[in-house]
Amino acid sequence: MDLDALSGVIAYKHTGDDVTTVTAAFDRITINEALTEICDLELSGKVTYATGRSSMEISLQVAKAPPEGQMAKKEDILLSCTCTMVSLDPVTRKPVPINPIIAETPEEKRLYNLGEENSKCRKELGQRSLSKHTPNDEESDLIHALWHKQLQWHG
Repeated sequence: MDLDALSGVIAYKHTGDDVTTVTAAFDRITINEALTEICDLELSGKVTYATGRSSMEISLQVAKAPPEGQMAKKEDILLSCTCTMVSLDPVTRKPVPINPIIAETPEEKRLYNLGEENSKCRKELGQRSLSKHTPNDEESDLIHALWHKQLQWHG
């Protein structure tokens, strides 16, 4: 919930208040380190991929809070993830164009390319969705096996 709220704030800062922004998906939530002590946490993120269409990818992380004025060390990053947000016209609820990201530094270019690859993967998965195509033989066998397994829990 906190990561979703943070991604909303980041999207708002990127798009301004003329649009409504909604969460489309959270992807690739990676737990890097276990939290083994009571400490302050720092949640941070930034828009890492936006082409100028309606969606943007926001990269987020949770880290042990570093001392004032310092960046979190790699070993203190507990969790990282990406979130896709979509900007809509507040009246029509139709997608609206947003500012694109212009990657300049090597790190910004790396993150942008990663976001581009993530976008392509999501589109490919959408094309293979069971809501668009019937299951193939392997998927049918898996669905059948899962159905049989859940029957065990119903007596």
